[in-house]
Amino acid sequence: RTGVATPTRGLDDMLMSNSLEYFDVIKRSYVNAHSGDPTPWPLDSMPKEIKAIYGDPANPEVPRWTYVDPGAIVSKDIWGRPDSINTAAYSYPNLLIMPGSAGTNWWKAVFSPAQFSDANLGLSGGGADNSYNVSFNYLKQDGTGAYSQFQRGTLRVNTAFNVGRLTIGENMAIGREQGYGGIDDGGIGEDNIIGKNILMQPVVPVRDIAGNFASGKFSGGGNNTNPLKYAFSHRFDKTLTDRGIGNAFAGIDLVRNLAFKTRFSFNVFQQGQNGFTPITPENSEPNTVNGIFDNERRGTDWTISNTLNYNWTTASHNLTALLGQEAHSETQRFITGSIAALLNDDPSSRYIQDALGSAASKNVSSTGSLDRLLSFFGKADYNYAQRYYASATLRRDGSSKFAPSHRWGTFPAFNVGWRASRESFFPQNGFFSNVMVRFGWGETGNQQIPGGRIVAQFGGDRGDTFYDISGTGTIQPGFRQVALGNPNVKWETNKSTNVGLDLEFLQGRGNFTVDVYNRRTEGLLYDPRLPSTAGAANPAIGNFGTMSNKGFDFALAYSGTISGNKVWSVAFNGSHYKNKILRIDGVTQAFFGPVGTRIGVAVINQVGQPIGAFYGLQANGYFPDSVDALAHRTNALGTCDTAPCQDAALPGRIRFVDVNKDGVITAADKTIIGSPHPDFTGGLDLGFRMGAWDFSATIFGSFGGQIFDAQKDFYVFRDFSTNVVKDRLTDSFCLPADEGCTHPYDKNAKYPRLDQFDASSPVISSYYVESATYVRLRTLQVGWQVPASLIRWLPSARIYLQAENLFTITGYEGLDPALPAAAATGASGDIRDQARGIDQGIYPSNRTITVGISTTF
Repeated sequence: RTGVATPTRGLDDMLMSNSLEYFDVIKRSYVNAHSGDPTPWPLDSMPKEIKAIYGDPANPEVPRWTYVDPGAIVSKDIWGRPDSINTAAYSYPNLLIMPGSAGTNWWKAVFSPAQFSDANLGLSGGGADNSYNVSFNYLKQDGTGAYSQFQRGTLRVNTAFNVGRLTIGENMAIGREQGYGGIDDGGIGEDNIIGKNILMQPVVPVRDIAGNFASGKFSGGGNNTNPLKYAFSHRFDKTLTDRGIGNAFAGIDLVRNLAFKTRFSFNVFQQGQNGFTPITPENSEPNTVNGIFDNERRGTDWTISNTLNYNWTTASHNLTALLGQEAHSETQRFITGSIAALLNDDPSSRYIQDALGSAASKNVSSTGSLDRLLSFFGKADYNYAQRYYASATLRRDGSSKFAPSHRWGTFPAFNVGWRASRESFFPQNGFFSNVMVRFGWGETGNQQIPGGRIVAQFGGDRGDTFYDISGTGTIQPGFRQVALGNPNVKWETNKSTNVGLDLEFLQGRGNFTVDVYNRRTEGLLYDPRLPSTAGAANPAIGNFGTMSNKGFDFALAYSGTISGNKVWSVAFNGSHYKNKILRIDGVTQAFFGPVGTRIGVAVINQVGQPIGAFYGLQANGYFPDSVDALAHRTNALGTCDTAPCQDAALPGRIRFVDVNKDGVITAADKTIIGSPHPDFTGGLDLGFRMGAWDFSATIFGSFGGQIFDAQKDFYVFRDFSTNVVKDRLTDSFCLPADEGCTHPYDKNAKYPRLDQFDASSPVISSYYVESATYVRLRTLQVGWQVPASLIRWLPSARIYLQAENLFTITGYEGLDPALPAAAATGASGDIRDQARGIDQGIYPSNRTITVGISTTF
């Protein structure tokens, strides 16, 4: 929300929002002293907490929620559907055209509305010295994509007991998730069903005349896989995850104002995944050997924390102090196996055994990791008469991911605040009822890299390092260096300065808060790309460069009453940040990102520019006619009549800008052509209640920033003979001699001229860059509190209708301008900042319609 940072991780899916009284972020140093979550947090002046609802001790409640959702289909109509044209001009002599058919609507063939149900049952209550909360959740989601489904069940138990000065309790949850189907919502491009659906031509039928799945095995049919065949073949692919999370705690009041608390938390999981790779004889580039894979991952995280809390309060003074120690361990193990050339593809016999496939193709390997973190910390908060505030924090963290000489990092922070409305000179009963000014500074650390990267790593497997050295048919195992080590890598440091203002006005009905910040990240953890001459090993992770994030966040809210029982509220929040790379290594000024596309790498990290900026040639319209195009073509003397020279210039092809003014278009003319970072993001929350009826809506918008639509390589330039957008024929640049041309020489044409020999226009350029601005109605809900007279057997019941992602206003023609982040990882860990804003066919947000009922009894 506030600039570029290391992505967080959590276990939200096992938490239910209806079990939380309120939720507020504890902004602190890099390591969470209370939970062991190694996530970087910014600064704030006062810590809050998450408080569980245990119910009325005298009246235990059993809330129950259930609803069914018909789901939604992906709404973009992007399959090819050209108007009537002279088909002879675009035909192949050996192309078989079936008469009387409009072609295949692949979206309807693969995607359809799907239902899901989500049921929750809870029981809470307790007494004067105890409380409990037991809840169960079951979710079943049929995928909008064919042959896919997801199920999840979760059981949570929370208890707390007070015995004199001693408090003990626990919070436990166990859950199972089960998913079927090969639809990968984290994959990109041709690797997922969305990409295959976009690229498949409508001229290809779902099945051939023999009833088998069809594909593009004909001249000009492309090499794409039938997306329905893909979904059908992977319908037995399964991912099963079992997880248990929780914590047990005990606290005791030692003496007056002094308390000790200890907590043990854990996260244990085991995940199994198995899948199938079918043969595809119907493809133009067929896969002739089937196979299966079986992966098993298990892990254990635990954290032990001990804290000593002191609280001293008088009429005007309040002091709280905390000293703590924490140890965190994270262990993971991953085992994978595969085998090819199965004797049969029956799901009941998909096991990795020599007798069931090619023994020579069998490959089994395993890997694992063990990471430790030890922390010591202290924090003190003081306020005088709730008027002057001061807070200081000091952390000392040691990570096993770094060498002993760089293992420890020290991270201080402080905050001060002044509540001006408590001063004697401040007007009472005026427009403002609360005015507070805040200032904070602090450092946090980041150690989010894979373990073991301080030393070189070696490995190998069949087809990589195994070789028949003796020539006798006996394979000998070998090893190679797979990653370079760096014993000098150390903590990444984030320094932050924050100034804030909090206001309440109109007797508390309105409030406004704003924070202006400047964050500077030094010693960024990254593995820069190496030239091919350096070998095949992954580059070493090091501390490269300095980056800044400057921006502001604000929130404005107001609530009021209209004629008694009519209550309304409105809240608006917004955020702006500017990201910039300040330094790389003192010599290097730029390096390319690690995420590629079919046409190359479109991301660069350059000093003075934002991280993950788009880089390529600058498009400058089209060559308008033959005279102009010929003047820009290089002649036998290596010159041209009109600068800049651009090889392959022809009418209707994209013309590029000579950025370096050397008179010729080359790779040296590449420049920054866009940024994925928005200029502003904002949300609007609306609420209204009238008697038994209530209404709420959430609108979100992102303004500025760009998307690099890598899919244009396919649906505009038809790389690999793929499908095209439906207006590719009608809105292209054309010449009078072109069949069906109705607007020749149109310099404002949406697409370049149809030209199967055009190899210059498809290169990476600003032509691929589109605006990422959009406004979306995220949620819309109408609810009705059922009158008690109609449900005498229940204390209360509420029926509601909710819509999510009901509409989006945008100029972007791809599936989703929000571009959910792809699960991009590299040798240095999470690299989503290097894939931000690149559209390679990512699964879009679904539109859902929900009908539900919430009851208590």
